[in-house]
Amino acid sequence: IDFIQKSHILSLDTIYDLTQRWSIGGKYAYRLGRVSQDRENPDFFDSRASLYILRADWHFTHRWDAMLEGRLLDLPDAEDRRMGTLVALYRHVGKNLKIGVGYNFTDFSDDLTNLDYDSHGVFFNFVGKL
Repeated sequence: IDFIQKSHILSLDTIYDLTQRWSIGGKYAYRLGRVSQDRENPDFFDSRASLYILRADWHFTHRWDAMLEGRLLDLPDAEDRRMGTLVALYRHVGKNLKIGVGYNFTDFSDDLTNLDYDSHGVFFNFVGKL
């Protein structure tokens, strides 16, 4: 690790079933943080970030779902803004688990503590519910 990070993160995630087949959702996350690139003599600077996600889910058969997300990461202190999409396909396994595979067309994660910007590519996901 080449840096030190101190962060407070607030995140709100919601989804709404429009019909039996379609759901829409969104996520907003905010990071109020400080970062130092020197671990031995830390000199911290502000590192704020806002993440906006709009999501649509399509339940196209009894056990299969498709998901599409539009994402925007705003980094005002770095004067940077990144955007892109993410797609996934999920298979329900029983009532409480679904397993998915997808592709992240962006280089950022929805984990605002991750500052690497290397999240582009294929991912696997397990979602459990009570």
